[in-house]
Amino acid sequence: MSVLVTGGNGLLSSWIIYYLAQKGKRIISVDLKPRTFDYLEEFKDQINFIQGDVLEWSQILPIFHSKENEIEGIIHTPAEMASPRYWNNPYRSTYLNVVGTLNLLEFARLYQVPKFLYVSSGAVYGEVKDSPSELTHPVNPSDLYGAGKVGSEYISLQYGNHYQIDVRVIRPYFFFGPGLLPSEMNPLFRNLLGSMEGLDNLQLEKGRDQSLGFTYVKDTALGAVLAYETEHPEHRVFNIATDEVTSFPELARLAQKYSDQPQKVILGAGKLFPRGETLDISLAMKELGYTPQYRMEKAVAEYSEWIHKQLRSNM
Repeated sequence: MSVLVTGGNGLLSSWIIYYLAQKGKRIISVDLKPRTFDYLEEFKDQINFIQGDVLEWSQILPIFHSKENEIEGIIHTPAEMASPRYWNNPYRSTYLNVVGTLNLLEFARLYQVPKFLYVSSGAVYGEVKDSPSELTHPVNPSDLYGAGKVGSEYISLQYGNHYQIDVRVIRPYFFFGPGLLPSEMNPLFRNLLGSMEGLDNLQLEKGRDQSLGFTYVKDTALGAVLAYETEHPEHRVFNIATDEVTSFPELARLAQKYSDQPQKVILGAGKLFPRGETLDISLAMKELGYTPQYRMEKAVAEYSEWIHKQLRSNM
């Protein structure tokens, strides 16, 4: 049996694949383009990559047809993140985030795949003053990206209710780490962490007065795998984040500390995102056994090592 991971060459999904493979699982990874990750080399015999677009039935149907009765579950990750690319093309971005999810849910129904994990976002809560909990805070998105994630959550959960699919939802929060260089990430991380890659012109129009629960991608991926594998959890929706809050200036300072050639970062006053600082993870800790392993300085130091290794290999 195999786990089907859509968007398998994304940052989070690549680490989800890593931890699944580490447990001996076989993985069918679906993405638009092939990509290699150094940390997946040891598991390449367990990973079957198939090029495909989750919006195109003609590309996804053959996967399910050829792998019928082989797929034990689906972990669905593809999404356009909240970034200028999203806001510049809101129709296609929202279409991917919502219809891409609907397509995989329908294949789960048609091919009787028993388990489905949807990767949502802490953006569903909008801007709150405290750390929102799944049990006490209603979803209240403050932008179109969050609204699309809310819609996909409800669609996923109701598919589960109607068609006896074991649907679970995770809500990650601002994750980063090995797998993508800062230059390959959205403007937030490119500018805050770009010093470690030697990037210049690092600036954000706002953010000097904002703090967030920036989460190391390995912690996010471990939480996702726990949410997928835990048997008979009482709840279906889990925040996966860190309980440590880091300001934008502090994250930029840490990146400079672990840079060979520290670069200046200019941050404008105010908040860049209408988001709360971090998420309440007590439910995931209680029901999934989830505990973040990385504090921020350890995360930045390890990420810096990976960045420098990539830069040396490209010389």
